[in-house]
Amino acid sequence: MRAIMKALVIGAMGFGMIAPAIAEVNVRQLNQERRIDAGRRSGKLSAAEGKKLRDEQRAISRLGVRLRARHHGRLTAADNRLIKARQDAADRHILQQKHDRQRGRDHLKVKITN
Repeated sequence: MRAIMKALVIGAMGFGMIAPAIAEVNVRQLNQERRIDAGRRSGKLSAAEGKKLRDEQRAISRLGVRLRARHHGRLTAADNRLIKARQDAADRHILQQKHDRQRGRDHLKVKITN
């Protein structure tokens, strides 16, 4: 019984170290997806731009899944750097696409008629 408790405590401590890294990646992913959706709703992103940016986020997500599978559910420091670099690049792409001259339908503007 004591050995089981010891194993559970050690396992929980190990998960406690892994969880923040995974959570940080997931929060950033959700934030960037939220930015893409807001750009589509505001008309700052065209449909094609939004699709391309969402595809980039999916590719980063799949990369994280592959890296976790390769390392038994954990992300190494190198894996974290790689994912963060990809997220940094995706962040720049979102910013560039939202501020170029291409526009989508503006769903937020209310047309007032007299």
